[in-house]
Amino acid sequence: MGEPAEVPAPQPAGRERQREQAPAPGLARQRDSRSSEPTGRAKRAAPRRQPVAAGSGTVTMQARVDAIFARELMEVDAAVLGLHGSSELVREGLRLLHERARALAMAASYDEFYGEEPAPASEVAAALWPD
Repeated sequence: MGEPAEVPAPQPAGRERQREQAPAPGLARQRDSRSSEPTGRAKRAAPRRQPVAAGSGTVTMQARVDAIFARELMEVDAAVLGLHGSSELVREGLRLLHERARALAMAASYDEFYGEEPAPASEVAAALWPD
């Protein structure tokens, strides 16, 4: 007859299989640069900055914060600002950061355009606040 057929090893089922295949938290499977198959080695995932298309829903942004600072934010600052929960605090902080960056970008744009000279006042401003 020929050679005996190979019997495949039993495969773990359910959660055991998921645990076996999934990398540990904070780790990512490396992929061979020549293929999309994992190499089996795991290493800490490098942060990836990928552009987010406008109108593409929501994304999760995370940061580690000192415990004392976090407690002060949650217990004091959130109450003063009328914010409920860490998500609202983070969203408000990011909104303020974005607003500040836009203002700095606009100031840099003025400086680049006008150089060392002050920006000219409009006719209306000149009429309201004469020199």
